[in-house]
Amino acid sequence: MTVPLTLPRLRTLFNLPWLMLVVGIVFVISQTALALTLVPLGEPEILFRVQLLFTNAADYQAQFSAWEADGVLGAYQAHLILDALHPVWYATFATCVLAVLFSRRGASAAWDRLLPLPMLSGLLDVLENGMQAMFLNHPAALTDGLVFMSWLCSVGKWGLVLVYVVAALYWMPPRRH
Repeated sequence: MTVPLTLPRLRTLFNLPWLMLVVGIVFVISQTALALTLVPLGEPEILFRVQLLFTNAADYQAQFSAWEADGVLGAYQAHLILDALHPVWYATFATCVLAVLFSRRGASAAWDRLLPLPMLSGLLDVLENGMQAMFLNHPAALTDGLVFMSWLCSVGKWGLVLVYVVAALYWMPPRRH
């Protein structure tokens, strides 16, 4: 007999401070490795532009050409390899943070609706990374339609991250009765 994965069960499964600590450490190591890999590409602003402002193939073609001319396109390719597991770490960490906070602060079950958001943002990140890897490895796939889908995944990911980070910040301070 299988037990359905309900929102209260999700809270129970991820309400594990030890898991939050372990995955939090792995997340920080992964984030640091990604940041160091991306240093050759220049200012972080460039990557935010790629993720949040590139909505057509010409934008990617121009950026990839610029990185290739500067000899740093390999850093972007390497980042995609490291980023393959990164969504697992941040999604698990964020889900644990929410579950622990909701449980310790006595949040009502209505808040449990936010628990799947980190996993959904991680899934959108995986889709976005997959499309960007395809853009690099199969230039014919670099079409305006797929670029727009990649952009939607990125905007969706960051929108969800904003929602659950704000929720975590709301529940961090002890609630006074």
